[in-house]
Amino acid sequence: METAPENKIDLKVIKALSKEKRQALAFDIRKDQELWNAVNGMGGLSESSEKSLLQGTISNNKEAIVGAKIKIGIKGSVQEEAITNQLGYFKIELKADNYIIKIYDGQQSSDEVSVETQKGVTSTLDFDFKFDA
Repeated sequence: METAPENKIDLKVIKALSKEKRQALAFDIRKDQELWNAVNGMGGLSESSEKSLLQGTISNNKEAIVGAKIKIGIKGSVQEEAITNQLGYFKIELKADNYIIKIYDGQQSSDEVSVETQKGVTSTLDFDFKFDA
């Protein structure tokens, strides 16, 4: 039997996991910025970028919310909007600033969340409504 080199993960082990365990692993990877960037072959924004990157996941009791709207505003006016994908993940490039975020899942909305972004820096916002369906 072949063994994987020390710096390589045996993907057969991951593929052998149950669907639920693979989903939990994917959720954990999305929550960890370094792992997410490594899996996607990117390191986020260039440090010299004039923009910032806001990324994250939206869930309800750890179940991804598809199509959740993330409204991003400054001083009461909506500046940008992002929508989550099939994994509950979103990302958006923004000018560096202090933002007020409100999240809508179609039935409910979150309290306002404050996020400060900086030039050339990737910020992560993971939000779980934690409501029973």
